[in-house]
Amino acid sequence: MYMLYLNSDQFAEALERIDTVVLPIGMTEAHGHHCPLGTDVIIPRRFLELIEERMGDELIIAPEIPYGHSWNLAPYPGTLDIPANVFGEYVYHVGKNLAKWGVKKLVLFNGHGGNTPALTPVMERLADLGLTVLLINWWIDYAAEILTICEGRGHAGEDETSVVLAIDESIVDMSKAKVNWNKAIANVRFPGMTLKTMENAQTGDATLASKAKGEAILSLCTEKIIELLRHLQAGQLIVNKG
Repeated sequence: MYMLYLNSDQFAEALERIDTVVLPIGMTEAHGHHCPLGTDVIIPRRFLELIEERMGDELIIAPEIPYGHSWNLAPYPGTLDIPANVFGEYVYHVGKNLAKWGVKKLVLFNGHGGNTPALTPVMERLADLGLTVLLINWWIDYAAEILTICEGRGHAGEDETSVVLAIDESIVDMSKAKVNWNKAIANVRFPGMTLKTMENAQTGDATLASKAKGEAILSLCTEKIIELLRHLQAGQLIVNKG
């Protein structure tokens, strides 16, 4: 169920039987010249629509956060880059308020790689408040599975572009899809770096994207995420591989 559509009484009543809230987190930034600025918001939104259809009575979906940290894409028009410390503090206080109302398990459903370093300390701070916090990065967590569908991955690359095509072909301009395999030799930062490593605001080969690939990724990852959420709800958080 969606928190936005509940009144205060309904929210309180829902928390008497539901202990899990999903907080979608995205980013508004350039995604090549072919994908929309809201790609990192649109994709988590679609995943959660599919999940809500099957788990709507078992979790609450909080309003999405459409902004995050994106130093890499900051030079490109449309990118709204929030400093990592400001972004992290904002997410922390959202989580802290949810905990105040009785939420026990919080899922950070993240759609943007640049958010991840800021979210890790947020998770630790929220855990110290008593919350169990799960971070989902769909394109990282299920990279191996995605590579059974796509030849490669990347920011606005084959995988991400394919998913947007599957959601709404009308918002993707494939005539502007490009290829960029530039990569820094190490974990380094230097002036003008991102205009080279993120040439045309993308990485990977977007020209290989297709709606069919995107549909397959959505289906596969949705199943994997639902399985993970079931483990979270059951408290099955440790795997012994000894």
